[in-house]
Amino acid sequence: MNISAPAPHSEDAPGARALVAGLEALLGTKAVETGEEERRFAVQDLFFEGAMPIAVVSPGSAEQVSELVRWCAKEGVAIAPRGGGMSYTDAFQPRVARSVVLDFSHLARIRSIDPEDGNVTVEAGCTWAALDEALAKVGMRARFWGPMSGGTATIGGSLSQGSVTFGSGEAGASANAVKSFEIVTGTGEVLRTGSDGSAGTGPFNRNFGPDLTGIFANDAGALGIKTAATLEIEPRPERVDGVSFAVDSFEVMADLLREVRLRRLASEIIAMDAEVARQNAGPPDLREDLKALLRIGRSAGSVPAALSRMARIAAAGRRFLDGALYTVHFVVEGRDGPGIRSRLAAIRALAGKAREIVNTVPLATRAAPFPELPVTHPDGRRLLPIHGVIADSRIGAFHRDYVALKHEHAGRMEAAGVTLAEFFAGVAGAGTLYEPVFYWPDSAMLYHRRRTPAYLDGVARDYPENPVGRALVREMVGQIVLLMRAHGATHFQIGRLYPYAETREGEAGRLLRDLKQRLDPHGILNPGALGL
Repeated sequence: MNISAPAPHSEDAPGARALVAGLEALLGTKAVETGEEERRFAVQDLFFEGAMPIAVVSPGSAEQVSELVRWCAKEGVAIAPRGGGMSYTDAFQPRVARSVVLDFSHLARIRSIDPEDGNVTVEAGCTWAALDEALAKVGMRARFWGPMSGGTATIGGSLSQGSVTFGSGEAGASANAVKSFEIVTGTGEVLRTGSDGSAGTGPFNRNFGPDLTGIFANDAGALGIKTAATLEIEPRPERVDGVSFAVDSFEVMADLLREVRLRRLASEIIAMDAEVARQNAGPPDLREDLKALLRIGRSAGSVPAALSRMARIAAAGRRFLDGALYTVHFVVEGRDGPGIRSRLAAIRALAGKAREIVNTVPLATRAAPFPELPVTHPDGRRLLPIHGVIADSRIGAFHRDYVALKHEHAGRMEAAGVTLAEFFAGVAGAGTLYEPVFYWPDSAMLYHRRRTPAYLDGVARDYPENPVGRALVREMVGQIVLLMRAHGATHFQIGRLYPYAETREGEAGRLLRDLKQRLDPHGILNPGALGL
């Protein structure tokens, strides 16, 4: 586990000029960025900052990635693969100046859409939003179709780190939708998994022999560089609706998430405490609220349904955010009206005496599934989420210990301006994702200045340096991660934040390190990720 990223520095690596010349000869000058600000931005995420690389490189094909890897192996240059940069776990940051950041923006084509076989093959730099837009034109979508950050998050980044949201209530996490990967190993060889690794077959079946696809899912780019993936696709649902509840008990909320998840009744299953709900709602703005209302209306599928939805939401306003410790939200899909109503009725029965509230959140989530997400609290405070996926049998005990930890630090948090809120999601086939989110006043990084949406202009303010608050966040992150470990949690976006290699027991640990040595003998692929 790492919560103290190396101090950033701007000195160039020894021989950097010659190395840049070599990169330009290999990839062309337009594919090699050496500007200091661009390099700085490329090594930042929500919280962490890596060492300044020699350059940011943008190859345009898998063949160029292979050539780059061979060149880096020869020159002893590390490769930091960066997707959309929407991470917060020190997932791609270089450790040394003798490194390059691998940018995938020029490797973003949708190679083929095959509705007959239920496949789409897409390059790693394509965003989830771009993929979904293309699939919608043929009435299809990916089985897992992206995180909420999918307007920026890339296919390769999400599949390397692991992600959840759209479709996770039924399909689980992102890796479950993958049939095949195209991988460039640390020696520059190209490897294809699943049935695509068999001559004359194609990437239609993941389960052809041992599951090599699974080895590279969630690997943080430590075992190979994903240049393309083949995903399972399915017809888009005919109808979408949602239902929401307010509850005053963690136990009631957790039980409801579990029961709906186990029955596969909802495609998205989310819950949040009041602070996170207000954060996601953003500042009151009549114009933006009207735009959201119109999007929700258009998503209803018919004029009467649209008017009904809009009237109900307009009447409720933002009152659904008041008066409850938690709000719980389910997005429900079906082939027709009776199918939708049956699922909604089943969820309401499971909710028992929980108070049903206006379903703004699930409807708004689907009306604009890939919004431009803020990277700070709307008022400009810094934010940092962490998470664990926790088994149902252990989540109650974890929650009690977590609340006790918060109480222990309450005085220091108040003094430093640090607050802590919680978000939850149901992940089919796994458990409940428990996501604490830190907020604190602090100076912005370049990352925040570039990524703050225009709609927060005049709302988000600048804050001075808050080293005490930042240090407390680091300390508490470390303690919560250890607490999650003690309760048997697992993680997506492992990066360098969550313990992984050091937790592998016996032969599992030896096999993991053998794979790393076999696939990356020069140790140049995202060194330190997964603890390798």
